[in-house]
Amino acid sequence: MSAFEYTSVMASIIVGLAIVDILVSLNRLIRAGGSVRWHWAAPVTAALIAMTIIQIWWSIYSPQDTPMTIGQFLPLLVELVLLFLLAAAALPDDIPAGGIDLRLYYDRNGPYLWSLFAASLGWALAMGAVQWVLAGEGPAAFIEQHLVDLLVLLLFVSLIFVRRLWWHMIVLAFAALGPIGWLSRSLG
Repeated sequence: MSAFEYTSVMASIIVGLAIVDILVSLNRLIRAGGSVRWHWAAPVTAALIAMTIIQIWWSIYSPQDTPMTIGQFLPLLVELVLLFLLAAAALPDDIPAGGIDLRLYYDRNGPYLWSLFAASLGWALAMGAVQWVLAGEGPAAFIEQHLVDLLVLLLFVSLIFVRRLWWHMIVLAFAALGPIGWLSRSLG
């Protein structure tokens, strides 16, 4: 078994658990029926998180003949842990006896959720920048090539502090363009 095959199994398990967490929470919400006061923000954010996790999992695939060290795997593991925590925060785990209002859940959970999303994207960008610099490229070229990602990172950080739902709708629509664009290119 190659190092890639070995590490991809662990990565796939973590990604699978993250997606399962979202699906189990969604199932509980649907089964709770009338005791759930639905609001668009929580399920739309959960869908964006699920698409992002799938996109990242798919992008991990890069079999190599060179052995992978634990030092090379640990940054990926940090990213996967952040994605799992993000998935776990997307939807409520339990429905209280008195029901749940998804708008209140999103409002209370939003800063934590968007902090995790920003941390995940920030970590991925930082690891990419390190690889870029170690390859002998200048940081200015990295910034230029990743300008959209840096903009998305700033938008995610803004969602930690800005609680206006209209702003969240705009950022979510913009952020969804990434996974949707990737999916549309990948289907062909």
